[in-house]
Formats: sequence, C-alpha cells, structure tokens
Amino acid sequence: MVFLFATVEPLPAIPLTGANGRAVEFHQIESASPKGLVVKMTADSPAIGITWDKLDLAALQKDHPEIHAAYLRAQAGETVALGMEGAGAAMKEEAPAAPAPEEPRYPGWVDTKVGKVEYMLQMPASKPRGILLLSQDDFGDAFRWVMNHERGTGHWGIFQTKFDMALLSYMTGDPNRDPTKVEDFLFPEKGSGKALFTALSNFASKLKQPDLVDLPIAIYGTERSGAAFGYNFAQQHSERILAAVFYDGGFYDAEPTEASAKVPMLFMWGQYSNRPELWGTKNTTAPILAKAAPLKPLWTNAREFRGRGVMNAVVEHFGKQYLIAMVEARMPKDVPAAPPAADPAEEGAGEAAPSPAAASSGGVPILPELNRAEGSIGNVLTGEVKKITDPDAVLGEDETFLPNAVVIRYWKEFVLGELTAPEK
Repeated sequence: MVFLFATVEPLPAIPLTGANGRAVEFHQIESASPKGLVVKMTADSPAIGITWDKLDLAALQKDHPEIHAAYLRAQAGETVALGMEGAGAAMKEEAPAAPAPEEPRYPGWVDTKVGKVEYMLQMPASKPRGILLLSQDDFGDAFRWVMNHERGTGHWGIFQTKFDMALLSYMTGDPNRDPTKVEDFLFPEKGSGKALFTALSNFASKLKQPDLVDLPIAIYGTERSGAAFGYNFAQQHSERILAAVFYDGGFYDAEPTEASAKVPMLFMWGQYSNRPELWGTKNTTAPILAKAAPLKPLWTNAREFRGRGVMNAVVEHFGKQYLIAMVEARMPKDVPAAPPAADPAEEGAGEAAPSPAAASSGGVPILPELNRAEGSIGNVLTGEVKKITDPDAVLGEDETFLPNAVVIRYWKEFVLGELTAPEK
C-alpha cells in the first residue's frame, strides 16, 4: 500500500461535487481505492464508500487535485491513504425545504375555479354523505352570505353535524348589475351545471374524497340569480336532488318533469313582491306551480304574508327547517361507518372510504321517495290543512302539498304571518 499524506490546511469541511452537480461536504476523506473513496460525514459517523461514478471527476480535478491524483493512481490498482480532515463537523447537503402548506384563500373553505366562477366547499368533520348548495343573491355573489360560516356551529352547521353534509357555494364574478340582463349562469344547460360538477370533481381530487362527485344534493336558493340557478339545476338533475328551497325568484324557465315532480321543493314568495316584473321574467312561482300541477308534484306553495320579496330571517328560518325535515326523510340510510375526515382547509383529507350511499350502476345515489298519500293539503290563502284522501287528484290553484307535520307547522305560521325566527 502506498501512503500519500496531503499537506493542505485543515478545511472547515471538504466539499465534493457529485455527478448530479450538487456539492456535499464531508468531515474526512480517508482513502482512495479502485472502487472509490472512503469518507466520513462527521467525526463520529461511520466510514462510508462513494464510488467514482458518483463524483464529477472534472470538478474533482479542479477543486481537489490531490484527490484527483489519488484517483488516477487508484485506477492503476493502488489504494491511496489520504487522511484529509476538515476542521469542523461536516454538514450534509440540505434537501430543499418542503413547501409550506398553501394557506386557504377563505379560512375554513376549500376553493376552486371553473371558468369565471369560483366555487367554495366547507367539509363536515366526518365523511360527507351529501352536499348543501347555498345558492343566493341577486347577481351571483352567493358566497358572500356564508363566507364567515364556522363549520358545525354556524347557521347551517346542523347539516354538517346531523347529516354529514358539505356546504357548497359560489361567486360568478359577473360585474353585471342590470336586473333585466339574463346571465347564462342561470341556466345549467348553458354550461353552469357542468361547471358545478367539474368543481366537485376538483374538490374530490384535492381532498382525496372521490365520493363527492356522486353525493346527493340539497339546494337553498334565494333571490334573482340564486333561486333561478337552483330551480333550473334541480329540474335538470332531479335524480341528484334530496330537496330544494326557493325564495322569490324568477327565470324559472326549465320545464317541470315527472322526475322533478317527485323531488320535495318549497317555493316561498312575497305576497306583494313585484321584483320579477322589474326583471322582465314571467316564469315566477305562481305560473310554474300551475304548470307543474298536472304532474301532482311534491312541491309546497308558501306565500309570504304581506311579503315584498326581501330576504329576512323568517324566510331563512322556514327554509332551513323545511330542508332539515326533507333531508331527514330522503337521505339514504345505509351508510357504512367511516373515520372522521381531516380539516378541509388542509390539503389532503385522508384516503376515501367506500361510497357512502346505496348507488345505481352509474354511482349516483338512490334516494327514497316520499309517499304522496301520507301528506296533506294546505290552503295558501287561509292556512287550513286537511289530509290527502285522493293522492291522484290534481290540486286546485290555492291548494298545495304538505309532506309532514313538521312542515305543516312552519308553513301554516308562515302563510299567516305568524312565524318568527329565533335570535342568533
């Protein structure tokens, strides 16, 4: 064995450039052999070998000619003792720091953008079984009404805790404020329906919750654009809708169908509201209910006593109670147990469990139907209620379907002007 002792001054550390172009610092270079170098990362670490093909030999010749000379001799079969040592402990090449978790744009909500429309989702604490679409506002700024909602404790928190539903809302970003200009967003067949499902797909991927794309949906839709989009969406995708609530909307342009007639829907409208006339729409609550009457729909007509079509706490309270009653009646019951999901504001919410609802071959949940024969008939003008005796009969102009005792209670007080909202 030939010994070659380097006489260079001790270095704080000995940097060697790898074949990948990155430099790593070592505390000690012990020897060079035909196989490579024997080195130590720190004074107390065990010796390790680095094969020559792991090093940038051109950089080695430039930066450490003494080691390169040992390399040339090692290629001839020699083992060369180097004994090079840095003055301090070596520092490993630090891996790039992991990027910090992306801060949510809206605390408590996950967001995605499809075209010009932003969608926001707030997950329940457990695995979601359904979605509550909060579709409000005159001009598409639905999210501003719920952006400060606290998960599980806010106004809509019961849907997250009792029914394990995610809250979904949106902002269209349309600067239009002309009430007579009809935006395409109001009509799902023009692209907004597909965009909503694309948003759900984006959320499913981001949160690792693939079932989101097939969950049943409840709708709370109010005012000009919010109610219109909610109503038209419910007609086009009735197989996905648990129940729906609408208040004083217009542009109810989608035709009622036999399928949508089976979805429980509540239509609240102001007795003295003239807002739809200002918008230039004739497809308002009364005409659409008359058109649907021959289908014997499970829809409820709720005229707001002396109402002028202005959103208020009573309207919101009644709509919420109706949705609670109908979601309770229609949410699929055969739901497998699942561990709680992670906080939705954090990226990655854990692995998805099996689909939470009984589903058809296409993955869409099968929703229980209400039995019309078990309902009642209410008189919108007087508040009188009687049991249904002939479920196949078409109701009169001032008559409406009432699904159960809970809805009857709130409906009667609402149409008579007696309903009050609890203090928040």
